[in-house]
Amino acid sequence: MSVRLMRLLGIIALAGVASATLAGAPALTFVSCPVYRDTNNGRKSGCWLATDESSGIRYDITQGRTKPQLGHEVLVEGRAEVKNTILKGSPCGGIPLAPVVVSVLSSLCPSFMLPAEGYPGRRFVLDPKLVLQPAEVPEALPPPPYAPRTWSIEFTFQSDFLQYQYSEVILDEVGRYIRASHPREVAVVGYAVTRPRIISEHVLAETPELARDRAEMVALALRRLGATESMVHVSWHENPAPLPDPQGLPEVSRRRVDIRLAY
Repeated sequence: MSVRLMRLLGIIALAGVASATLAGAPALTFVSCPVYRDTNNGRKSGCWLATDESSGIRYDITQGRTKPQLGHEVLVEGRAEVKNTILKGSPCGGIPLAPVVVSVLSSLCPSFMLPAEGYPGRRFVLDPKLVLQPAEVPEALPPPPYAPRTWSIEFTFQSDFLQYQYSEVILDEVGRYIRASHPREVAVVGYAVTRPRIISEHVLAETPELARDRAEMVALALRRLGATESMVHVSWHENPAPLPDPQGLPEVSRRRVDIRLAY
């Protein structure tokens, strides 16, 4: 059987599965051993794939803010990308998940790489929403009037790492508001999800200390961006409610730090 025919049959099979999966864009959560498909369509065009063993469906998790690591299991939390149906052809050989959050776990698994097998992958395109202005560009501070406002920064499972670009852009905006408005208080509230969940036969729960670590990590960044010691008030809690965003990933939003400016 030719590679072209095998690819066509794979797309047809995925399309049949996708017709049910894409309906209503259900939330998906599973633990998997990631696989890298080595395509050659420019830099960063390779694909990360993960199979949900409970259904046998392979998903394209390339669009996550955090990339997997070969040899480490990952927690995948996402929704099927309705706007990019499988009937148009899969660039990677899996049902695309977007939004998707990928958390690298400490548990090990075999390392696998796949050849392109006719899949083009995705050409790398820099998202302008995730790019900071160069240092030589004059800073644009937000104009008054200023009102209380809250930002939220999400984290991957069991991590206090401020994700490259995503967290930087949010913190840069908060920093500009602080420097422009001189708020009376900058409340930094960290959260961790310590109540265990069973996902793909894995018991997953965050440590209580992580809520504090996340809050202190964000507070440190804000002090470097212009917040004074007297402004910043740090607190932390466990098992918060999700953010009120039905389009997002509710469980992911519970792993967060809230930043509130008060005047």
